[in-house]
Amino acid sequence: MKRLHVRIAALLPLLLVPVAVGAQAPGAGVSAGYESYRFSDPDQTGIQTISLLTVPLAARVPLFGGAALDVHGAWARGTMRLADGSTVTLQGPTDTQLGLVLPLKQDVASLTAVALLPTGKQKETLDEALVAGVLASELLPFRITNWGAGGAAGLAAAVEHAFGRFGVGGSASYLVARRYDLLEENGFAYRPGNQLRARLAFDAATGATGKASLQLTYLHSSEDVVDGSNLFRPGDRFQAMSSWAFAAGERSSGIIYAGVFRRDQASFLVARPVQPPAQTLFMAGGGARLPVGRSVLLPALDMRVLRRSDGLSQGVIAGLGGSAQIPLGRAILLPEARARLGHVVVSEGSETGFTGFDLGLGVRFGGGRP
Repeated sequence: MKRLHVRIAALLPLLLVPVAVGAQAPGAGVSAGYESYRFSDPDQTGIQTISLLTVPLAARVPLFGGAALDVHGAWARGTMRLADGSTVTLQGPTDTQLGLVLPLKQDVASLTAVALLPTGKQKETLDEALVAGVLASELLPFRITNWGAGGAAGLAAAVEHAFGRFGVGGSASYLVARRYDLLEENGFAYRPGNQLRARLAFDAATGATGKASLQLTYLHSSEDVVDGSNLFRPGDRFQAMSSWAFAAGERSSGIIYAGVFRRDQASFLVARPVQPPAQTLFMAGGGARLPVGRSVLLPALDMRVLRRSDGLSQGVIAGLGGSAQIPLGRAILLPEARARLGHVVVSEGSETGFTGFDLGLGVRFGGGRP
């Protein structure tokens, strides 16, 4: 389980990612998702089940001169049933992300002003913080990992260019976090560290219809501050993701991907008996796009392997399932379902398995056929 400062800092790299794909496509839509995991040995984990209901909210508003305003948020409810049968819940809206995108040169360069409005829950109880810590685990791919981070603001710049069959792009951003009260009990003023993010992306056409891509990302956060004193130095983070998309017949296509996310060992700036470990997350998977009549089937599989330098809270999880795009009058129905299976190391010499599932349903209006 992550510590609170690590959980909050983990949100910051996501703030400068563009709004969900559905929000950028033409038309409008609504969706909801439900994820749940059950542990086979609750006496070891202290948890029977952990589940999350998510209702994402996203929109893009075109403005003058090609500019656009992106809005991204969600309402979520996390529920954890403990080994003794009691239930702990954390629910409410998340923080709202605003992004004002200003094109400097069409399809080449852009500047984005980002604001994270503190609309989510900030002062959590100790029980709510426990739920949030489990949901923020890198091993379990929950849709939401944080309800509130106190607000932040920053700038991002991006540039890209094509050279025949090759393309290259880069981006850099800086986000300044805001101080806020972290807990209801024994509250204290907490400010996550400011964050610098840099990314390079490369792609190349392969054969007549394929495309290979590689993304490299570096994340650095300054020290977290509590009541005016530096408390925690997050470890630098590095990520590499590669993929290959290819045609698989006249109308079908496929994709495979693999990547690694590395977080260096963090450190407390005050005396603590245990320092946060370094960790490495390996990711791999693939999927296909299979037209069936007017509908489209999208089967997929994925795997995540988490390794930590202390050997604890690490494990493996695999998922199998997919989604579909089904025309329904002027709308498109978007169901999805996945089953998951894995195990986690709870303590030295002690492991437990778990099973889970992920369900989603959305409706898109407009935007053309699937």
